[in-house]
Amino acid sequence: MRLTLFLFLASIYVLSIKPETYIGKWRIEGGSIIEIYKNGDHFYGKINKRAEQPISNLNGLDNKNPNPSLRQRQLLGIDILNNLSFEDGELSGGTIYNADSGKTYTVKVWIDSDNIDLCFIRAYKGILFKTFEATRVKK
Repeated sequence: MRLTLFLFLASIYVLSIKPETYIGKWRIEGGSIIEIYKNGDHFYGKINKRAEQPISNLNGLDNKNPNPSLRQRQLLGIDILNNLSFEDGELSGGTIYNADSGKTYTVKVWIDSDNIDLCFIRAYKGILFKTFEATRVKK
């Protein structure tokens, strides 16, 4: 009986998080804002606002990019979340670009089951990961 109840409640949670729930602006710890949007079947996230006190790239350019031809581009507006797919209530299967280091990682994004205005962005490097908390920016 308990297992049935658990499975039922879990299915309600998964059904309550729709792909459109992710679309919008999210403020990450530190003050940066990422705007998540959908293009076709995939989700992307672009830098909408930089942190008040960034830890690198102080001139606002993509200085650490491994591609030298991209080091002079403005960080505002570039996609840092790429090719994420919605499955089982989460966004996964894509990558996140860290402009502070110039490195790209696999990523998973999910929304808190108790608060749809809170999401988590987890970047993976092998078995290691770092999770960032983000809150929805209200208009």
